[in-house]
Amino acid sequence: MSTKDEKYWLQAILEGKVKPGDAEWERIWKERDFTAVRRVLREVGMWKKDELVADREKMWQVIEQYRGEGMNRRRIPVWRWVAAVMLPLLLGGTLWMNLREKREMLVAEVVPEIEAGTPRAVLLMEQGERIDLSLFAGDTILNKGDVRIRLDSSKSVTYERVTGTPAKIEYNTIIVPRKGEYQLILADGSKVYLNSESKLRFPTRFEGKERRVYLEGEGYFEVVKDTAKPFIVEAKEVDVRVLGTSFNVSAYVSEQAVRTTLVDGKVRVGDRLTGKGEIILPGQQAEWEDGTFTTKEVDTSIYTAWINGKFYFEGATLEEIASQLERWYDIDFFFTSENVKRFAFAGVINKEYSANKIFSIIEKTTRVRFNVNGRVVTVSEINNKQE
Repeated sequence: MSTKDEKYWLQAILEGKVKPGDAEWERIWKERDFTAVRRVLREVGMWKKDELVADREKMWQVIEQYRGEGMNRRRIPVWRWVAAVMLPLLLGGTLWMNLREKREMLVAEVVPEIEAGTPRAVLLMEQGERIDLSLFAGDTILNKGDVRIRLDSSKSVTYERVTGTPAKIEYNTIIVPRKGEYQLILADGSKVYLNSESKLRFPTRFEGKERRVYLEGEGYFEVVKDTAKPFIVEAKEVDVRVLGTSFNVSAYVSEQAVRTTLVDGKVRVGDRLTGKGEIILPGQQAEWEDGTFTTKEVDTSIYTAWINGKFYFEGATLEEIASQLERWYDIDFFFTSENVKRFAFAGVINKEYSANKIFSIIEKTTRVRFNVNGRVVTVSEINNKQE
C-alpha cells in the first residue's frame, strides 16, 4: 500500500467515514495491505477491540516524538502526524480536517458547553437514611425527633429545635459533590456555606460546653455568638475555635494544607496533636501544613468570593485555578508541561459562566490554549509558530 493510500484510510477514520463495525473497519484489521495503518492506530492507543485507551501522557509523548520543534523538526510523512493526533481528535469529536502533503493540519472541533455547577447535596442521617436535597423543588419539613429539618426552595437546609422531650443527639452529614454547593443553618442559628466536593458532619443540636462540627473540603461559617459555648471546626489535625465570627476554612483531602481566613471577629487555630496554635485577626490567614503554622495578611474577598458566586484569581497559577474549576465543573485537567502549570492569571469571573467561557477569557491574556475532550481539558502553551 502506498503512502497516499495510507493517508486516505487514516483520514477516513479520522473524519468518521470508517467506524468500528463497518466492513471497511474489519478489512483494516484483517487484511495484509493495512499493516502500516494498523501499526499507527495501535501506536496512538486505538486497538482492534474497538475501544480507545486514552493514555494521555503517552499520547503527548508520541506527538512530541513525531513533531519536533525548531531546527530539530523531523521531516516525516504526514500520515504519521495524522495518526499521532488521531486519539485526542476522536475523543473531542472532529468536524472536518484538511490534509496537505508535508504540511501541518488545521482542525476544527465541536466542543460541547461545560455548564456551571448548581446547588446540590445529599443529607446522610445517622441511621443510614439518605436524602437527595436536589430533588426537593419547594419547601419541605421533615420531623426527626425533637428536631425539625426545613428544606426550602432557596436550596438550603435548616435545623430547628422543637420544644418537648429531648431526643438522643444524632450526627448527620451533608455531602456536596463536584459541581455543587449548598447552605446549611445549624440548630444554634449558625450558617454554613459549603463549596463543591465538601462535607460537614454536625449534631442535630448542640449540648455540653462546646459546639463542634467536622469539615472536609471548604466551608464559610457565620457563627452565632455564645460566650459560654465556643464553636469549633475540626478539619484534619486542626481545630478552629471561635465564639462568634465569620471565617473561611479550606481543608480539601487533595491538599496538604488547612487554610483559615478570618473576615471578622477573632479565632484561634490550633493543632490538636501538639497543642500549638495561632490567634488570627480580621484580614489574616493562618495556614497549617505538616504541624507548622504560618500567618499572613490577605485580601479576604479572594478567599470568600465563591459564596457570592464569583471566582477571584489574584495572580493565581493555572494549576491553582484548575483545582477550583475541577470541583465546580466536574472536569479534569491535563497540562502538557510543568511550565504551563506555573502560568499566572488575575481576574474576577462569574461562577455562572460555562467553563468554555472561562477558558476563552484566560486565553485572551495568557499564552495558553485549552482543548476540551469530553470532561478532560488539556492545557498547552502557545508558541510563536502557533500564533
